[in-house]
Amino acid sequence: MPRFLSGTCVLLLTVLPSIPAEEPSSKADSISSIIQELAHRDYRRRESALKRLESSGPDSLPALRQALEQTKDAEVRRRLTSVLERVERVATLMPKTVNIVVQDRPVSDVIRELARQTGYPLVYQGGGGKHLVTLNRPRATFWEVMDDLNRLTGAMMYHNEGQGLIIYDQDGYWPHVVLHGPFRIVANNFGYQKNRQLGPIPKNPLHDHSPNESLTFTFQIFSEPKLPILGVGQPRVLEAIDEFGQSMKPATMPHEAMYQAVFGGYRMYQAGSNVNLHWPNKEARSVKRLQIALPLTLLADQKPLVVIDNILKAKDQKTAQGEVELIVHEVKELNPSQYHVRLTVRNMAANAAQDFNWMNSVNQRIELLDARGNKYVSQGFNWENSNPGHVQATFIFGSNGRADVGPPARLVYLHWSLMQHTIEFQFRDLPLP
Repeated sequence: MPRFLSGTCVLLLTVLPSIPAEEPSSKADSISSIIQELAHRDYRRRESALKRLESSGPDSLPALRQALEQTKDAEVRRRLTSVLERVERVATLMPKTVNIVVQDRPVSDVIRELARQTGYPLVYQGGGGKHLVTLNRPRATFWEVMDDLNRLTGAMMYHNEGQGLIIYDQDGYWPHVVLHGPFRIVANNFGYQKNRQLGPIPKNPLHDHSPNESLTFTFQIFSEPKLPILGVGQPRVLEAIDEFGQSMKPATMPHEAMYQAVFGGYRMYQAGSNVNLHWPNKEARSVKRLQIALPLTLLADQKPLVVIDNILKAKDQKTAQGEVELIVHEVKELNPSQYHVRLTVRNMAANAAQDFNWMNSVNQRIELLDARGNKYVSQGFNWENSNPGHVQATFIFGSNGRADVGPPARLVYLHWSLMQHTIEFQFRDLPLP
């Protein structure tokens, strides 16, 4: 466990008490014996095996994948596939855990150590030595540590597509925060508006001309860098109770029955949303409980689908894989640190003509790498002739001053695996306007 001490920086390794872990071989043997039960003639034995595998956790994934490759029984493969999908989903939604124990160290040191343990690209743009931090987090999630830093130093963040998560100092913090797995939800504000229509007034006395009002709660959701957000759907209020126990939940709107997370086609790591509430008792000064369901579209996985090697000599090369075709028209070196790659990318899926989201995401799916796998930073693109199913553009890449990035070696088009997921979270004791 890394530990920083005040004064000279010394790295100590501390062994924390722990429960002896099961040996990998015995773990695999245990999973293997349960998998054999999936073919048992007794229905109860099969169901018991399914439940045990589903509760085995992400550590069982290698054994499950190996068993799926080796099993020829169609019914066992069907059950294994179902279990594997559920366990993979659990693993995807698990937050990163870190081990941060520091005493009187600059916040820049903490962020550097957090980046090392998570593998996330974190860039600190603060003063470095202004804040000294003491944290005792031997086992915490990524957002628990970031929330600590926000309270202690006012550290704020935003995501830059080329650099990663940018952390900077600000004289402020978020007091109302909910942490939910790989997500951090923060309360922004309540907005209250009241107005009365003065004219024109209809002559029909049955119409109500009393003042109308609205109360809006606004919040933001942040995602870990490992799980980008592609879309945010219509949030739904599950419960809203004021300090007197009265409901502030609005009437259900017709569209809420069909609310979905809309895929917008862009990777993002924070998004804003809001819900409307009733305020029946103006004597109430706080919302005691506010529970919200928020549907999300998430980028669960990215894998290379089309790879073009020796990209500097790939002029007029056409490469197709799956439902995607790439044509390299030209690769131009503007200087040793910037390259223009002119491409045509075709989506040959059945729904390509209606898939605007795919068109919007193409620039984020294209990567330029050197021979060691170092990525060039995307610096934008220029559309030439683009429509759903067909994108022709010049993509601009740069090393952004990194000396370790060599000449371009290959171009990669990434396949995106999407996940629909709804989170439910609850705020307590929110002050009203």
